[in-house]
Amino acid sequence: MKNEDDFWPQLAPDPDRASPTSQTQGEVLDPDRYRDLYQLAETEGLPYFARLGAAGDVELFLVFESIDAFTDATRDAVSVECKTYRSKFLAVIWTLSDPLHPLGFPLSFDIKRAEERYMALRMLEQEEVLLHYLAYEEGQLTHIYTEGISFSAEEKRQGHGMIEALYYDRADALPEEAEVQEVAEAQSVPLSFLSDRTLGEAGTAYLVDFDRLKEKHGEEEAQHLLMSTIHQAVWVMRRHARSEVRETSFTIWAAEKDGLLRLIVTPAMFDLFEVVHMAEEEANPFSRFLFTLPEFLSTESAEPLLHGAYPLTRLEGGTLYHIELDEESGQRLAGLYGRLYGPRFPETVNPYDSPR
Repeated sequence: MKNEDDFWPQLAPDPDRASPTSQTQGEVLDPDRYRDLYQLAETEGLPYFARLGAAGDVELFLVFESIDAFTDATRDAVSVECKTYRSKFLAVIWTLSDPLHPLGFPLSFDIKRAEERYMALRMLEQEEVLLHYLAYEEGQLTHIYTEGISFSAEEKRQGHGMIEALYYDRADALPEEAEVQEVAEAQSVPLSFLSDRTLGEAGTAYLVDFDRLKEKHGEEEAQHLLMSTIHQAVWVMRRHARSEVRETSFTIWAAEKDGLLRLIVTPAMFDLFEVVHMAEEEANPFSRFLFTLPEFLSTESAEPLLHGAYPLTRLEGGTLYHIELDEESGQRLAGLYGRLYGPRFPETVNPYDSPR
């Protein structure tokens, strides 16, 4: 039973933490004075984040790869929309109001964690929330611009209600429109939508102890948890601050064997994230979200067809596709495996010849 007094945790801000000001606008921020911002933007590779300033107020940050990228991504009025995703509270910063080309950056708060719950509540309580735009180029953070965002009384009431519902596990109290429905946006297409070249791509496999996950949550909930984690990573990819990340195309596969589940993302994205960030595992949304699962084991380079994997989802041209599979799908994958790997591994059994 949660204590009502615990809902609002006590949190002491760091009095030595420096924030961008009107005096730093257009200037490169000093690495020593703004050490924590460099840590978040450079070492951890976060393109957007929230933090608590020295005065105890929540500040929001968007980090772009260049000043030109900032100009391309920010037009019209900027707003913050409160949403939920599974057990997380999202503050989505919308920088474009064009309904055909929306661009949002979802800040995630784990309401069960005291520090993140405090920041979510404090953000709603403030009369104004400062949004700082930064550019990270060649190891330097430049303060581009700062503006204030405010919540209406109704937005504050709704946001507070979402946080309470998440904290007290009252999912039925969440308004239907509050939940991010990333899956509902996907268009269903047959396997024929993917070319042989796409199906033959190599990528990165994320290994999960699926037996342990099922033992803890049950099979249906375990599958739902994994898909929710994947869709949250896709959400971030589609709304990333860097245009080349938003525009990339990739396929998500799954292969289960001997209690292990391989979630494979093709093609590999090492170069995509290492362009700016050295810590690729922190910058890659799939790594960031899947690494939080206690059942996560490791990553490895992988060719999906070698593991008998089946494609689940494809993001292409900014559109999310759900891959519909049928009996003919297995036959096509088996034939493709035979053409690509049969000559190389003549003694190996075609994984698609065995039942799924």
